[in-house]
Amino acid sequence: MKFNGRFKIAAVVAAAIAVYAGTVFADSGKPTELSANSIEYNTQSGIMTANGNVVMTQEGARISGAHAVYNSKTQEGHITGGVTADKDDLHMTAGEVFTQGANMLIASGNVAAHKADKTLTGVRLEYNTDTDYALMPNGGTITAADGAISGDKLEAYMKDDHFIASGDVHILSQTRNMEAYSDNADYYSQEDGKIVLTGNAVAMQDNNTIRGNTLTLYMGNNGQAAVK
Repeated sequence: MKFNGRFKIAAVVAAAIAVYAGTVFADSGKPTELSANSIEYNTQSGIMTANGNVVMTQEGARISGAHAVYNSKTQEGHITGGVTADKDDLHMTAGEVFTQGANMLIASGNVAAHKADKTLTGVRLEYNTDTDYALMPNGGTITAADGAISGDKLEAYMKDDHFIASGDVHILSQTRNMEAYSDNADYYSQEDGKIVLTGNAVAMQDNNTIRGNTLTLYMGNNGQAAVK
């Protein structure tokens, strides 16, 4: 089948059940809507292919791009071509995005995700919009108003303002005139800006430099980094 314009996926699946009595499609998730210039729908496989001005919406989430393939049975999708994804206060752009249900986004290709006062950039981003957990397995940078942290692998627990970096970690805070390097870093923003650096750790502020296998810094709110 080929369609033009917008339609509810749930409605199309219901119609397919009525036409093909021997086929059972299980709609186990939330309703999803797909719109595009042209849409092809395979009633047997449940796979839809959309081209031109593609927009997918589900549970308050919205993803747009140039081309998309969506499986109505598994609720998995693949969108390519200048992809933009939005849900709540999350805004993401990427070359392509895979969706898994209503809550899981896997983005790749010049990924930039903005949430609250944080920006995550990297080659690949795996983001759960339900738990607000983000993983950048191929490295990247997390930037906030008071600085940035980068590494070969990054994890972000956005609800707790807890960030973990590993491999060639670099931390830069221009507001505090502070720079640090280490093999690994744990940053707890809600604990007085606590940063635990481990492995070849070095931190510099103004004309002062400290080194050690483990350094614990407290960024605080007074513009100075303190060691405890």
